[in-house]
Amino acid sequence: MASIFERTQSPVCVHILHDETLMDRNRSLLAETAESFGQTVSFYDVSIYMERLGDETIQMVQKNGWSVGTLFRLAITDILSLDKVIYLDCDIAVNMDIRELWDIPLGDSACAGVLNPHRGRFSSVAFRKKLVGCDEREYINAGVLLMNIPRMREKLDFDQVCRWFGRYRYYAELQDQDLINSCFRGEIKILEDRFNFHHADRIEAFQGDIHASGAADSIFHATLAKPWNQPRGSVVDRLYWRAFLKTPWGRLTNAELADLMIDVFLKSPLTHRRTGQCYRKIFRRIKNDIFSNDIFKTAALFLKALFHETKYLLMRERQEEK
Repeated sequence: MASIFERTQSPVCVHILHDETLMDRNRSLLAETAESFGQTVSFYDVSIYMERLGDETIQMVQKNGWSVGTLFRLAITDILSLDKVIYLDCDIAVNMDIRELWDIPLGDSACAGVLNPHRGRFSSVAFRKKLVGCDEREYINAGVLLMNIPRMREKLDFDQVCRWFGRYRYYAELQDQDLINSCFRGEIKILEDRFNFHHADRIEAFQGDIHASGAADSIFHATLAKPWNQPRGSVVDRLYWRAFLKTPWGRLTNAELADLMIDVFLKSPLTHRRTGQCYRKIFRRIKNDIFSNDIFKTAALFLKALFHETKYLLMRERQEEK
């Protein structure tokens, strides 16, 4: 929020989607952050939407290592009575006037985003995306979205979202991102990479220089290494911590700031004290390289899809007979 407010001249209203885990103190500090920049913020509890998705879907998302918060964006079209919305993940640092993204015309497109890197037509990743109805060549990262709300609402309501998960949740690895790419296939506008630098190799190419050519008018997405857990000295690290210090959470004494930085570095998996830890990481990497190659993964995925598709079709058949 602070990184947006600091660089945007236009009025901004931030719509925060949350559940019961948002503490009163943090809610108050988020509102204070917006007020300190002369901007506004609104809060929307989406717990009821998560209940509609069901425990099985929620557990599947968490089993894959994601927070349930990744699904919150799917309720936007039901909650907000607006024509256009910019959606941003929480691990985003903005180094541009966000109005530039807002002013991009969508036309008849349902939404717009930046392409994810292709993994090859015959990779297990491409096979999985085809199973859930996505086009690998037009598959976008959903961490930054420009959303045409009326068009998206016309195409997909939350009941359809629930039905999609009922069918594909077992092999949709990136659940909400897969759903967006599947349901709006052919209606997604592709944006320039600078509107969502979302891979470490691209982010670190700027070597931490937030004023470098290309960095000064971009949006950075910390998808792999989070600045608060795995600092690497990249531009997104610098943008995050500079913005953090301009929020109420950043009102720290020098001693408190020093303790915070030490705690952050100690949490990083890149920082360890024992050689044994390093060897264990190497063995895990070797194991993953042997057993997680595309041949094994594609075969396992095919069998899983066959089982669940058969189960789904039998269930539909029984429902129609009733």
